[in-house]
Amino acid sequence: MALSWLKASVIAEVVLAVLPVVIFMFAFQFFITKRPIENLSQILIGIALSTIGLILFLEGLELGFLPLGQQVGAGLPTTGSAYIVVAFASIFGYAVTLAEPNLRVLISQVETVSSGSIPGNIILHVVGIGVGVSLGISMLRILLGIPLWKIIVPGYLLALMLIYFAPAYIVPMAFDAGAVVTGPVVVPLILTIGVGLTSVLGGRDPLIDSFGLVATATLAPVLSLLMLGIALGE
Repeated sequence: MALSWLKASVIAEVVLAVLPVVIFMFAFQFFITKRPIENLSQILIGIALSTIGLILFLEGLELGFLPLGQQVGAGLPTTGSAYIVVAFASIFGYAVTLAEPNLRVLISQVETVSSGSIPGNIILHVVGIGVGVSLGISMLRILLGIPLWKIIVPGYLLALMLIYFAPAYIVPMAFDAGAVVTGPVVVPLILTIGVGLTSVLGGRDPLIDSFGLVATATLAPVLSLLMLGIALGE
């Protein structure tokens, strides 16, 4: 059977996650706001497609991207150069950020609300550069055994300082970008790279050194967009 690799547990998990949300939204619309739902057939088709897509996406990650990420991460130290590891991580972080659907949604909303005055492409690439730099720093942190707090604490202190100089419109956008960028594409891929790298490094605790990449990636868009706002001015 062509789809025999699909796991019933994944299908059930996705359906049980999506169904309560759909029921709640429909019930709220019918019984609280008491307004009819426009384009009902289109909405139902969209929900069905989203559910199917989520099932296929999760299975695709499990079958392809996650094992590939671990293998690539485990192979990084064999290059024998920290520069190559950092360069790879930076380019990889930038590339996966461009593919993050959550960020695309945020950019779409920003362009809609601003009537196109805030170019989405600039936000996309600035956030991608920020995540790329953060992943490169995270790989260097793992290689050198630097504690996570030495990266996170100065980073958030810098963000708090930049808030006072950045235009008011960029501040909430920057913090939202930090949240949405750690979505279903970015998180599993950078985690598997970190786990793969740590698994072949001697003297590293996987529970300590494999994690923290997402925290750094969350901070990166905040800093990069605040800096962009300061550069662009009012």
